[in-house]
Amino acid sequence: MDKKSERARVLKERNALSSAKYAELNRALCGFVSRFLESAEVKTIGAFLPIGSEPNISEVLEKWLRADSNRRVFLPVTERKTMRFAYWDPEKPLKIGRFDVPEPTSELFSEPPLLLVPCVALNKEGYRLGYGAGYYDRYLLACAEKPFTAGICFSEFCDLDFAAEPFDAKLDAVISDSGFRRL
Repeated sequence: MDKKSERARVLKERNALSSAKYAELNRALCGFVSRFLESAEVKTIGAFLPIGSEPNISEVLEKWLRADSNRRVFLPVTERKTMRFAYWDPEKPLKIGRFDVPEPTSELFSEPPLLLVPCVALNKEGYRLGYGAGYYDRYLLACAEKPFTAGICFSEFCDLDFAAEPFDAKLDAVISDSGFRRL
C-alpha cells in the first residue's frame, strides 16, 4: 500500500478511537515510555507534545524532568523545511508552530542523543510513517551524530505494510502500548 493511502487510513482509525480506548492505550504506552526513560542513561532527550490523536506522553516527560534537575527535554521547532530541537520548560508558555504543533520559544537548541519520535504508523522494517512533510527524515540525515530513535506509536499501527522511500530514516526502536522493542 502506498504511504499516502495508509496515512489517511490510519489517521481515520486513530481519530475514531473512543476516549476510553484512547485512554487505555495511552496509559499502557506511557507506562512503557516511563520505564524506558528511567533505564536510559541520558540527561537530555528530544521529544514531542501531541497534536490530534497522537499518544500524549507529556505527563511522563514532566515526571522524568522533576526526578532530576540535571535532565533536559527539547522539543521540535520547524523553520521553513528544517527542524531543530529547542529547550522546553513546562512552566513557560508555548507558541503554536506550523501544522498547529506546540513549540517552545527558547533560543537554546540541542541535538539530543535520544529522540522520542511521534509516528502515525510503523512498517515491519522499522520505518516511520509521519504526516508527510519529511522533517524528521531531514533532521536525522543532517545530524552530526545520529541519535537513538524510539518511535512512539499505538501497537495496532505498528508492523504495517507500506514501502519506505530511499530518503526515509529507519528508527532504532518502538515504544507502544505493548512495550519496548528494538527494530
